This record gives sequence, C-alpha cells and structure tokens, in this order.
Amino acid sequence: MQYRKLHDADLDAANAFLADHAATSMILRGNLRTAGIERRRHPLSGSWFGAVANDGAIQAIIAQFGNGNVFVQAADNQTVPTQLTEAFLADPLRPVAGVFGEADQAADMLGQLGLAGSEFAINASDILYGLDLANLVVPVNARADDFQMVDAEKVERSTLLSWLRAYEIEALGAEDTPVLDSKVASRLVQSLDARNLWALIVEGKAVSLSGFNAQLPDMVQVGPVWTPPEYRSNGYARILVAKTLLAARARGVTRAILSTDSEAAAKAYEALGFEKIGRYRLALLKSPMQLGKMSAA
Repeated sequence: MQYRKLHDADLDAANAFLADHAATSMILRGNLRTAGIERRRHPLSGSWFGAVANDGAIQAIIAQFGNGNVFVQAADNQTVPTQLTEAFLADPLRPVAGVFGEADQAADMLGQLGLAGSEFAINASDILYGLDLANLVVPVNARADDFQMVDAEKVERSTLLSWLRAYEIEALGAEDTPVLDSKVASRLVQSLDARNLWALIVEGKAVSLSGFNAQLPDMVQVGPVWTPPEYRSNGYARILVAKTLLAARARGVTRAILSTDSEAAAKAYEALGFEKIGRYRLALLKSPMQLGKMSAA
C-alpha cells in the first residue's frame, strides 16, 4: 500500500472509489469531475492524497481545497489511515478551515490533526438523508401557477447576498464580520456561474432559496436551503426543493442527498420522501489553523 499525493493518472481510480461511497463523497466527486486532480488554477482544484493499493485501486482519500476545507473518505472504516494523514501533513498545505466527511471519519481526522479541542463555528454530526427521485413526493400545490421557480440571477443581487449571509450565520455558525461579506460574494458568483441556485416567487416576491452544492449526472446534493424568518411556516422551502428536484429528475438525475441538524427541516425533507441513511459531520473552525508535520497522532 502506498500513501501518497494523487496525480492525473489516478483520476479513474479516484472516481471509481468515490462512486462506491457516493452519499458521503458528493463534494469530492463534484470537484474531481469539474477540476480534476492537477488543474491547480481552477477554483475547485485541491490537493489530493490517497491510500493506493499495488493494483492502483484507491482505498481512502484526503483532499484539501482552496478555501482550506479538508474532506475525507475512508470507505466503510470509522478511521482514516494514519499513514495517509502523515502523507497529507508532510506536503505543504493551506491553513485548515474545516473538516468534512462521514461523521466518525471526520471526527477521527480532527483528532489526528490535533484539532479536536479547537474552537469551532460549528461542529455538527448532521443526519444524512437520501432519496431515489423516482420516489419524490411532490407537494400538491408545487405545480400551481402561484409558485414559480426562477434562476437566482433573476433576483436582486442585494437580496441574494443578504439571504446567503444570514444562512451562513444561522446554519453554519459564521461570525458577522466583513470577512463574511467577501466569502458570501464569492460563493454567490460561483453559484450564479454554475446556475445551481434558484428562488421561489410568490405574488411577485422572492420568498425562499434553494440550490445544489454538488451535482453530477446521476446525483445532486441539496443545499443551501434558506427561507427568511418572515416567510417561514408556509411550506415554501419544501415546494422549492421539490421543484428543483423535479427539474433535476427531468434531465436524468436519479438520486439526491442532503444533511441537516434541524428538526423542522428534517420533517420537511421527510415529507418529500427523504430517508435517513447515515450521519455527516461539518466541522468549521472559528479561525483557520496552520498545521505542521508533527500534528498527526
């Protein structure tokens, strides 16, 4: 077994490995499909490390992307190979902003990186949901003319920025600082370019937002989903998510996943047919931390 940095020659093996663990690898799969392994100047490029068997098959992956977030995939194991963590730490890396992955694996990664006792904006083991889109339960009024889904680009930019900012603070524990403005603006530009963000219009007003934060020909990951407090309890988010999934199904997507730690949101998703399939950890540090070679356990 080799524990090393991955290269373009490993692309097929990485895709095959991640496809076998699709529900907990959507960001990894999406970024790999879009940016590959060694397209360093692409906004979604990253540094990829793998546990590579003698036959070239990959059995675990650690990847860090430009925003500092680290994603892990260790198949059906609860831990990440320490030799892989050592290889990751031995290579020049960005300050770590957060760790994401299957809940136990991400917690193990935090421990190996010496981050378990750090201050987090959020460190949540969300419930992971999956849905075969053939079983999507469409709200009765979702197709009514009163509810229109539009590309987010048709909504005022100031509204989108305000909503995404509020989402980051409420859902992801972000601090209300000028730095957040820059982060939200960058995220909005990427979403509009990718055309993966939509709004629900009711009586001429935008009332809810939903998107896909990862999408592949066969599968999408739902998020962010945001409804301003003044428009909540009307079922708007459920209607909009259903509409986005209907559109995805029409172009051949067969499965959707999402994660949440909100009881209210969970009820809305379950009403659409989503079922619990595991747990996914989102661990975002309050401030990025630069790690050294001696951080591994």
